[in-house]
Amino acid sequence: MQTWEHIIHTALLGTDKRPPGTNELPEALSEAAALIQQSTTDKEEQFLQMAALLFNYRQCGTMPVKKENVTIEKAGAEEKQYCSRLAMQTLKDILDSESNSLLQFWLQHCSDKERIVAPEFVPLLMNIGIQHKKLQNLVVACCGKRGEWLSRFNPEWNFSTATTDEELWLTGSPEQRKMVLEQIRKTAPDTAREWLIKTWPQEDAGTKIELMLLLGINIGAADIEFLESLGKEKSKKVKEIALWLLKQIPTSSVVMQYQQLLQQSVTVGHKGVEIQMPALDESILKTGIDKLSNSKDYTDDEFVAMQLMQAVPPGFWETHLQSTPDVIIKTWQKDEAGKKLLPAIVQAVVAFKDQRWATAFMQNSHVFYIDIIPLLPVKEQETHSIKFISQFAENIIEHAIKREDTWSIDLTRAIFIHTARSVYQYNRSFYSRYIHCIPVGIISELPKCAPGEDHLRATWNNTSEYITTLLNLKKQTIQSFND
Repeated sequence: MQTWEHIIHTALLGTDKRPPGTNELPEALSEAAALIQQSTTDKEEQFLQMAALLFNYRQCGTMPVKKENVTIEKAGAEEKQYCSRLAMQTLKDILDSESNSLLQFWLQHCSDKERIVAPEFVPLLMNIGIQHKKLQNLVVACCGKRGEWLSRFNPEWNFSTATTDEELWLTGSPEQRKMVLEQIRKTAPDTAREWLIKTWPQEDAGTKIELMLLLGINIGAADIEFLESLGKEKSKKVKEIALWLLKQIPTSSVVMQYQQLLQQSVTVGHKGVEIQMPALDESILKTGIDKLSNSKDYTDDEFVAMQLMQAVPPGFWETHLQSTPDVIIKTWQKDEAGKKLLPAIVQAVVAFKDQRWATAFMQNSHVFYIDIIPLLPVKEQETHSIKFISQFAENIIEHAIKREDTWSIDLTRAIFIHTARSVYQYNRSFYSRYIHCIPVGIISELPKCAPGEDHLRATWNNTSEYITTLLNLKKQTIQSFND
């Protein structure tokens, strides 16, 4: 239509150009065009109304694309029961709250109970899955056969087409592949490693690095052969991460090499902890050990020993010194050299996740080591967290939010008393993000967490109302799936 081209040119060049006359328009529009010209003398207004008129005329005359012999199968019959009315109303309220953590909490309950959402919620959840990839597997589980059917008509919803973990690993998006490998590594570490070995030649360097880091989950002797083979990789970063992982396996050659060297060089006698490090050969230096101290507080021998000790299981010292963790800790912290080296053993406790030594440090050390807290039994974690939160608040909160279980009332109260005073660092989004950790029973305790300052108390009162709303939705979610 030539008149439409004229409209486009006018839009590009300006209304000073001659607008299309009524005689240039289709006859069916001549009367409407005349009314537009009579109603206003403003050229811009005339142009916009004429363009709108012509646009709608063109749209009305457009024939839809037609393709012969196209058939669309119906969605398969649902195999799971639909959620209750209360559960669906709760989901609607959670979506309005815009709390992804609470949404994940709801979806997890729905999936665990093998329920599916009402059909009208399926497209909405599928769109959320596009934006929040970690929710995709739960969205698929909760959308049932209708979600699987709808995914055929929108490529962005194709995350719902994989039916098994292995299929998702082979055909999923990068984020999906990471999520499924992480999950399988937790439950079947050997399977996860074999999957990675099979696809390894096809992965680029960046993907290799991201996937390798997941091998740190349940790492063990069975991973040594694969990790040692990565010494031939072109990427320096890949080789560094492989070595870092090998240093977390007690029976790897690099850890055994470190143990032999410490056996020769570290002794405890009547003079206390003594270190006499032999000359380091090239094979040790290539593993990342620096032979010269970078601090005036450590001699070269002490600096080398400290690096080696960080990568040796704490249990080595029980065998080497024929002693117990309690005695070793008590003895070394009274010794000048031993006191300087104890933090290296603490790092080894964390690296090898040695719960027995973690407990020994908490019971016998004069120094509080915050990084040990996650290795303690939950009750002890919380006891020490509450005790030291005034000194190490940010570290303790950082450890707490990594937990997947619900905090106790006492720990939550201690955390809230701190966060209520830091309203900019710990705003509404913080509580929304970690609402899954917060116990419903804290609602009655919220007024006790309020800070003394008037301006902070007013902000906390508003924040606590928001927390209460989220916790009521959490409580309602639990109830709706327990009925």
